[in-house]
Amino acid sequence: MSTLHPFDPYNVFQAAAVKYADRIALRIGEREWSYRELETQAAAIAGWCERNTPTRARIAVFGKKELAAYAGILGILRSGRSYVPLHPDHPPVRWRSVLEQSGSAACILPSNVGSDIAEELKIPILSDWSNEAHVPPILGQEAYVMFTSGSTGGPKGVPVPRNNVAAYLEHMLTRYSFTPEDRFSQLFELTFDLSVHDLFVCWGSGACLCVPEDDSALRMSAYVEANAITSWFSVPSLAALMRRMRSLRAGALPSLKHSFFCGEALSWDVANSWREAASNSTVVNLYGPTEATIAITEFELTSTNSQRSGTVPLGRAIGRNKAKCIPDTEPNEGELWLSGPQVTEGYLGRSEETANAFKQLPEGNELWYATGDRVRVDPDGIFHFIGRKDDQAKVLGHRVEPAEVDGLLAPVVSPANVLTLPFVKGDITRLVTFIDMELDTAPLMEHLRANLPAYMVPERIVCVGAFPTTAHGKLDRATLISMVVDEQC
Repeated sequence: MSTLHPFDPYNVFQAAAVKYADRIALRIGEREWSYRELETQAAAIAGWCERNTPTRARIAVFGKKELAAYAGILGILRSGRSYVPLHPDHPPVRWRSVLEQSGSAACILPSNVGSDIAEELKIPILSDWSNEAHVPPILGQEAYVMFTSGSTGGPKGVPVPRNNVAAYLEHMLTRYSFTPEDRFSQLFELTFDLSVHDLFVCWGSGACLCVPEDDSALRMSAYVEANAITSWFSVPSLAALMRRMRSLRAGALPSLKHSFFCGEALSWDVANSWREAASNSTVVNLYGPTEATIAITEFELTSTNSQRSGTVPLGRAIGRNKAKCIPDTEPNEGELWLSGPQVTEGYLGRSEETANAFKQLPEGNELWYATGDRVRVDPDGIFHFIGRKDDQAKVLGHRVEPAEVDGLLAPVVSPANVLTLPFVKGDITRLVTFIDMELDTAPLMEHLRANLPAYMVPERIVCVGAFPTTAHGKLDRATLISMVVDEQC
């Protein structure tokens, strides 16, 4: 592995496994595995992958938070292959779309998962690797493929090279003072690329990854205390829920040394409540779309930059990455473009969407990713989030293209018009779908649940006689949203 980037994700794990072999690497509920035990599992899975799948194949991982998933990710990377996580709660039609688009050659599945799921996947399954011969680490190029919501054609895949992950890990592991004594939270689903931070920043520090069996907001404060968590990472909406449940009283989270938030806009109200609860912790707002590998900008909160309203800034680009505002109506406001060693090169099998999002500036040949996020740059060069150029929303940190929801319903309710809109209520982004005809919405909701992840299913479908319009004849989205927020329908 010496030819790989020194911060390659498997490299950093293996270095910790050599140095801290007997320390606990993974804790799921009350069960624990040492670095030596986890590496042994990974070596066996790598051996199976090498003998049963093509070189540099993509291997799916059923993302149930059990040993099979974590050892599977490590084993796949050790074999020089890349992993494709499947969300255990997504509908089978979603799994099949991900497997077909990625061309996954096999799937690692926990042995206690039902045979019906194995039959749904329709590819070779690995559930028992206890007798597999081990293989040494093999050079690989791609780390994983993550799928996000797409405006057309269902989920779209983002292939992420190992060097992109290494660039992120290099920054995090040198910028922050993590130690083998640390205990990291693991709250993100493995289908969410922020989980890559959880795994490899933790294991790159020789620390313990703590996976709760119940990650509800109601129990999170007690979990942090019971497991002496020192490094927290979540979407801001989880912190907002904890705040609403009065779990963020002053001094409630004394064990925390590092607190990271990403995936959504972080309000100053929530951030300040968190700082009071975790008074011994640094609090850092991270930003980064999947296309820019985990997170690419950061802003650390301090006593001197704290505010009481609005949202926390996105900050500045990390490492050797670059961020640029492409102005529109104002000189310092416009779309955020990103470039550097963390930016990927496009989407899987979607040349048109790749060309629309990955571009070059006239003055250079660097590849830039046009995020679709509108920002303002202040005199200190700090980026502030304003909103989206399009209808894309973040729900519990997950990217949602409302057009994907509309596309599923349009053929079913034709000739009705379908419009899915995001709105914010109680610090949480929600979705609601409107249709301009009266009908029974129960079967429509069932159709959506059968085809979409839970976070993409709208809270309800509202029937309106006709879509309201403005004085200029344009769709009046504000009036539609007010109907829901004010409970007028």
